[in-house]
Amino acid sequence: MEIKFSFEEREIQKSVRKFVKNDLLPICREVDETGFLPDRVRDRLLSMGLLRVSFPEAWGGVGGTFTGLVIALKQLSYATLVPAWMLFENFMLAYPLLTYGSDALKSAYLGPLLSLERIGAFAFTEADTGSDPIQLKTTAQKVSGGWLINGSKRFITHSSICDHLILFAKTGDSVSAFLVQSDREGYRAGKRESFIHARGFDNGDLYLEDYMAPDTHLIGRVGQGFDILLRTETLGKIAFCALFVGIAERALDLAVTYASTRCHRGKPIGARFQMTQVKLARMLTKTEAMKAYLFHVCALVDQGKDVFMEAAALKLFVAGEIKEITSDAMEIHGAYGLSMEYDIAGLYQKAISAQVVMGSLDIQRVIVAKGALSLLP
Repeated sequence: MEIKFSFEEREIQKSVRKFVKNDLLPICREVDETGFLPDRVRDRLLSMGLLRVSFPEAWGGVGGTFTGLVIALKQLSYATLVPAWMLFENFMLAYPLLTYGSDALKSAYLGPLLSLERIGAFAFTEADTGSDPIQLKTTAQKVSGGWLINGSKRFITHSSICDHLILFAKTGDSVSAFLVQSDREGYRAGKRESFIHARGFDNGDLYLEDYMAPDTHLIGRVGQGFDILLRTETLGKIAFCALFVGIAERALDLAVTYASTRCHRGKPIGARFQMTQVKLARMLTKTEAMKAYLFHVCALVDQGKDVFMEAAALKLFVAGEIKEITSDAMEIHGAYGLSMEYDIAGLYQKAISAQVVMGSLDIQRVIVAKGALSLLP
């Protein structure tokens, strides 16, 4: 399918695709296992300045489009989620800083986040809630000169290696957002998790024990936290879906290659068996549909449209399709698809996470249904 991009967007696609082919694909298995990029590859990634794409020049960006950033994320995830997730996590802090932060916060923190010189994180989820701000137990109490934060967070990516993060806490009857620095007293990373979809990722608990956040580290206004959360997660869902479109494209390519080279009685299984052809046709159709929907929603973002419902619908669609695409690819590979010696097994494991990360599917269904009902005359 041909999707028309601007000249700048095509250049991003071309340069990232070259980087993926030459630098990432040869080491993708090692990177998936460790969660780290070799220094040479990391330096090359940083030099590309990909996160700067969708941010204004005044704050260290290049004034490009959100579509440009999504193109980069999709291309990177074709090989491995690790570099794409670095950009994603930093975006989840940089975007609310840009949109709601004071000029002082933007001046101090946006530049290093956009250049990936500093590692960002996003901390909302707690042991008793992953979606409902009313159930938050982490509190921020107003004291002289700032806010005293106490509580814990769960399943926070980069919580033990990040430099800064956006953290959501109860402030009385409302929720507020704060910039938190991991090197300040009162911040402690806890137990690490081991997930089947991302064995090399740093992810786990964090604890705040009388952590003092200066008044200047409040992001937005007191009580504005839920609005910040919703707006950030709306764009976050779109960026997140880009990762799985990249995975779908890789699964399709692997399945086509296997079906073209694996022979049965002297003939490739893709040419001999209609059942294999059905799976390939289904995979291709679903992948192209995912890609078209992804960039349609990106175009709406770049037009300044509210995409709250569209982002939820995209998440619903991609989460369902990527599971079936990687499942078909695994079936085409037969028993080899279960072997960790083949890349398709790792893609299937990654695909499962689309159902639960960045909002449960049931909540996305509620959002989409309410949006649909609001369209009634």
